[in-house]
Amino acid sequence: MARTPTVQQTAGIAKILRDEHRQILALFQLYLAAEADSRRPIVDQILQRLDEHFAMEEGLLVAGVRNQDNGAPVVEQVRLDHEEIQAMMCELRQAETDDDESMDEFFEDMMQTVHVHFTVEERDLLPLLAHQTSQDR
Repeated sequence: MARTPTVQQTAGIAKILRDEHRQILALFQLYLAAEADSRRPIVDQILQRLDEHFAMEEGLLVAGVRNQDNGAPVVEQVRLDHEEIQAMMCELRQAETDDDESMDEFFEDMMQTVHVHFTVEERDLLPLLAHQTSQDR
């Protein structure tokens, strides 16, 4: 039987996830400021960070929130967002060049999708985790 995180653990998890969001968003800004011919390493770093972030999120949050009355729809939306972003990431990994204008546009679309996803998580998912923890005390 899985243990529910304590209030202190939940606050720590929320802080870690918010910090991860900020770090990935900062990498997006680095990408936008970089010359076109030097963007590929930044893209690769962002994709790696997103992979790690999604795995951590799903492991820490989703299982704890899914069983709440209003948690299942939020978890399902997060899962669908992850799938959409991961499909975009796969397409970017298969891209041949880093100076292709259409790939830059595609990556910028992915950045916007990720930004919206992070906003939704912070607005909807993290409060559910805090609510679950306070009810279980």
